[in-house]
Amino acid sequence: MNTNGDTRTNEPTVAASFADLTNDIIELGELQAQLLACDVKKTSQNVRTSLILFAIGLGLLLGCVPVVLIALAELLKSQLAWSPPAAYAVAAIVGLLCCAAALGVGYVKLRTGFDALNRSRVEFNRNIAWLKSTLRNRGGSSPDFQPTQRL
Repeated sequence: MNTNGDTRTNEPTVAASFADLTNDIIELGELQAQLLACDVKKTSQNVRTSLILFAIGLGLLLGCVPVVLIALAELLKSQLAWSPPAAYAVAAIVGLLCCAAALGVGYVKLRTGFDALNRSRVEFNRNIAWLKSTLRNRGGSSPDFQPTQRL
């Protein structure tokens, strides 16, 4: 081996390099599992709120349908003279607006509820990239790899 006159005191061995790499992989796996557990907990909280809002919206919708039909029948009967059926129609419209608002908020919350899992996906992709780089460079960390902060 050509060392240009220098002597190496700490010669890396395959077993030591493999043990270090295995230790790093296990630690990354543990951190990835912790991140996933945290993200799943946050996602379930967001989805729970969305499902409750959808249930409220559906209940309002189902409650408004008979009122709308009765109001429409009475409105046609009295030909829009703003009698009591007109009040039923206004109540039904208000109910439908509340239903639409609850369903709209529930839809937005449901779509954004799964965004928390993106953090786990991004970190997992970074860990795979680091592992590939480490294996490619035979145990050395690549200079372009930037570790993220721990949670």
